[in-house]
Amino acid sequence: GLKVSVQKAIEKLGEGQKQGLVYMVIMNKTDMVLGSSGRLPEKWEKNEIKTYNLLAGTRKAESRKVLYLKKKLLDLAAPLYINGKVAGIVRLGLDGESADLILEENKRNLIFFMIFVVLITLFSMWLLYHNQNRHLMGIVEIERRLEKAERLSALGQLAAGVAHEIRNPLNAISMASQRLKREFTPSDEENGREFQLLSGVIRDEIRRLNGIIEEFLSFSKSRRLILQNYSATELLQKIANLISVEAATKGVSIRTEWSETPIIIPMDMDKLQQALLNFVKNAMESITSEGAIHLSIQYKDKNLVAIAISDTGCGMSAEEVERIFNPEYTTKEKGLGLGLTLSHEIIRGHGGEIRVLSAPGKGTTFEILLPAEQLAERLNGNAPKAKEAA
Repeated sequence: GLKVSVQKAIEKLGEGQKQGLVYMVIMNKTDMVLGSSGRLPEKWEKNEIKTYNLLAGTRKAESRKVLYLKKKLLDLAAPLYINGKVAGIVRLGLDGESADLILEENKRNLIFFMIFVVLITLFSMWLLYHNQNRHLMGIVEIERRLEKAERLSALGQLAAGVAHEIRNPLNAISMASQRLKREFTPSDEENGREFQLLSGVIRDEIRRLNGIIEEFLSFSKSRRLILQNYSATELLQKIANLISVEAATKGVSIRTEWSETPIIIPMDMDKLQQALLNFVKNAMESITSEGAIHLSIQYKDKNLVAIAISDTGCGMSAEEVERIFNPEYTTKEKGLGLGLTLSHEIIRGHGGEIRVLSAPGKGTTFEILLPAEQLAERLNGNAPKAKEAA
């Protein structure tokens, strides 16, 4: 009864098999055929696969190649499990061409899978390298900023100490010089003229030393900012008015360009004025003869304001642009050259950044980007008007 039931089940199963299956055989543990489907090759029983390893459960499958009707067949055998125990053997005969196609497809899939794994591995390695490199660059940048901060802090402390030590004796020299000029001027014209000349030299040098001291003190105090909302447009106009007289004596024109609607930004007005004045003075010093300085302000986007200070001066090389904000770098014959370093620190304290566009003989443009308190939509669409400070 079991044999008949198995035979009917196999025949029914064999009817629905795909093309390529030549036969199917189910045997019990004693190699008795319980049922089969399809035509078995001649002397099939003499070409038996060794099944004792399958019945013992030590192998999952066995295979061999046989010749049937001048066609190559692949004879496969696998254990048949019932309730978790080996109950017999299942034998399948597959057409050789179909088997080759299956094997070829499996090889192809394996190759594609290996290529995919290799690509994923390479991508993962690249991503790991990229992230590691980015983190390393971040660490280097943090170390660079920390080193710069320590250097600036030390320089600021030194500046405050030196300024304090120099200011008192310098004030005494200044008062003595004024008294000499007022009370001890020679009566004869020739000596009086020479006395006035020497007194002027002393007075000018004292003024220069005072300027250096102020530069030191400003540098040491540059980090303490008190931010309030002010009109950046009015601040630029104030700077243009302050510098216009000195610029006119040097043949330099000051041109301004901005909308009539004020642009309000959070700022420490005194510190930002000092920073912008340093940029304007630097622009004026770069102009050896007649030239022009152009000041403008506009919204870069709705949350960013751009202040541009351009000049027609001598310009700078790429190497000079890289170093202009370093406290130890200066091209000035007089003074310490801390102005741009101080300005850079003030702009950074406002949460801004500075972009420099320059080339030798083509002038320089400093673009100062600052966070805006207002949205750009508050502008009423007035077109910028170019005007020249009186």
